[in-house]
Amino acid sequence: MAGGSPMKLQYCSITGADDAVNITDLLDIAAQYPFVEWAILLLPAKAGTPRFPTRGWIDRFAKAAAEKNLNTAMHLCDEALLGFVAGDADTLAAMQGFKRIQLNLKFGDVEGKYSETDLVARVQSMPEKQFIIQYGKDKQSLLPLLKDTPNHAVLFDESAGRGINPGTWDAPLAGHFCGYAGGLNPDNLTRNLETIAKVADGHTTWIDMETGVRTNDVFDLEKVKSVLATTAAFMQR
Repeated sequence: MAGGSPMKLQYCSITGADDAVNITDLLDIAAQYPFVEWAILLLPAKAGTPRFPTRGWIDRFAKAAAEKNLNTAMHLCDEALLGFVAGDADTLAAMQGFKRIQLNLKFGDVEGKYSETDLVARVQSMPEKQFIIQYGKDKQSLLPLLKDTPNHAVLFDESAGRGINPGTWDAPLAGHFCGYAGGLNPDNLTRNLETIAKVADGHTTWIDMETGVRTNDVFDLEKVKSVLATTAAFMQR
């Protein structure tokens, strides 16, 4: 119940590892910071470019992460999101090694190309996974459809991977497991965590960052470690 206990962070989700990243490095970091969630972007049209790994890398990562029982997520972007809603076999197969699946409704050219009721039905058909809905105020129509869907979560993410901080953070939505993303980086994380802790008082939540852990659009392991060290210290308060 809100106000009954301090905010609890369940994950610090780090998004955007790609083929340039050594999978062993991710395993080693997770051993030190077990609350990290490695979130991998799936967008076949851009596979092999920064932020978007190839299917081969994804499969190797998923196997290694499963062996270590790491926290993992896959973010479905553009054609992958549409493929998920349509039941595309390749998309569903790529998702298999991941515990949480984020549906990036605010990324790419997907608006008007899927049915919200079909999306929710697909989520409900896979109760073994938690599905994260990339949420903005323009997606409020989805919330009533999810009220009887326990395997969903909501990510406040007006930035949609662009690294733009919203300035203010919303309180969690009643009846929804909510997380926060948007412009978080090593330099502003403590300040933002303090603010999120106030609005999410009494709730379990998570944070996610993508652009903030890159340097010249290269996944930066030192920034990742800095973020996780800050998060660890915050969790121990």
